[in-house]
Amino acid sequence: MIIEFLKKCIAYADSSIERKEERGDDSEIISEWNAYRNYTQYALEEIEKGDLDHWFIRDTPKAEIEIDMDELGHSSRSKWLSAAASPRPLALVSTRSNGKENIAPMTSVSVVSNTPPLVILSLSQTRDGMKRDTYLNLVESGECELQFLAATHQSAIDADITSTPTKQSEWELLDCDGPIHPLAVVVMKCRLIEDNPLPEGAVARLLTLRVEKMLVPSNIPPDEGLSILCQHGMDRLTPSPQDWGHLATYHRS
Repeated sequence: MIIEFLKKCIAYADSSIERKEERGDDSEIISEWNAYRNYTQYALEEIEKGDLDHWFIRDTPKAEIEIDMDELGHSSRSKWLSAAASPRPLALVSTRSNGKENIAPMTSVSVVSNTPPLVILSLSQTRDGMKRDTYLNLVESGECELQFLAATHQSAIDADITSTPTKQSEWELLDCDGPIHPLAVVVMKCRLIEDNPLPEGAVARLLTLRVEKMLVPSNIPPDEGLSILCQHGMDRLTPSPQDWGHLATYHRS
């Protein structure tokens, strides 16, 4: 992000200098812009060579206090687990029933097998013990899409809004039409393989999905992955822990 930002600063400086020279602006002002441009170029080269890596070293906490998970309340337990296994990719899970489209944000998603391509998804209940529409639709139809969105503020806002309880389609809450979100970077078209309960009295269901098709941005898979929206901690939607963040506010009961 820093490298890309500095490159944009240099490009902006170049265009500004060119405009000022064409207008015949004061030479001292142009000289200041050239100095700014050259300094930024030098800083970019230092970062690209790794000369400034020591500037970005962060103090890291150390695991040294043992806590008993059974002694924690639900909220504290959730926060520790979310903080440890973080960030997690956020997927908009799209399903449908009787022609009505449903979409909901989920972070309990993980690829567990490449061959065959298998993904697991954990779906909980409401506090009233009601099963989610996503679960009911998926069990009924046997299919869904996992939509991974671009790491933008608009993606975060839309993902947050889709958590709003509604009797209508969640798409009606957004300024876009489904069933595929316009900011989706990758879409996994999945078929339900297994629906199993979790042990020890957990109310969530563990679903195994087979990825049958994918919508992708390129014919060549990226070696370094894709920049997609994630959840860091409990409610922060972000591309990475040190980047911008959007605090989710629309919580399902």
